[in-house]
Amino acid sequence: MSNSTRNASKRALLKSAATVLARNPGSSLSDIAAQAGVGRATLYRYFPSRDELVRELALEAMEEIDRVTERVRRQNLPSQAALLAFLEEVVPLGDRFHFLVSESVAYTDPDIAAAYTRQMSELDEFVTTLKQDGVLGLDIPNAWVTSAIDALIWAAWSSVDTGYIARKDAAVFVYRTLIKGLAPS
Repeated sequence: MSNSTRNASKRALLKSAATVLARNPGSSLSDIAAQAGVGRATLYRYFPSRDELVRELALEAMEEIDRVTERVRRQNLPSQAALLAFLEEVVPLGDRFHFLVSESVAYTDPDIAAAYTRQMSELDEFVTTLKQDGVLGLDIPNAWVTSAIDALIWAAWSSVDTGYIARKDAAVFVYRTLIKGLAPS
């Protein structure tokens, strides 16, 4: 099997796994293999354990957020518009990745932790820009704002998943909560 074929197969397995785990975070590797239309042995060749599969999904999620961040940066939007553009791209990722909050490997793996720490640091820098541009209040600590953004994105994912809000409204609700709830006093 060529590397490109192997990589395509691995991506397909990861996509199936994300779909299965998004519907049922407790799914077994057997459930995932069945959904992917492969045998367990095939899945185990790519991912020797469930933790390894979840680790790969978490790293993929971090990479996807990096790609979103880079796309938004390249647009050179004013900070408030950049916030909305970022949310409009990140919130829909919850379909594939919201289950990771219940997976311990997503918190204990050093590569995932390093990526998360870096992303939160970048978000902190962006919050500083939002404050300097008068979008957010200067009196609110950056740590609070970054935590609020992180929590609101998770809340949007969860609310869409449970059917409380429509997918198309989720990013705007996060945005409105941030802008109106954290605006300068």
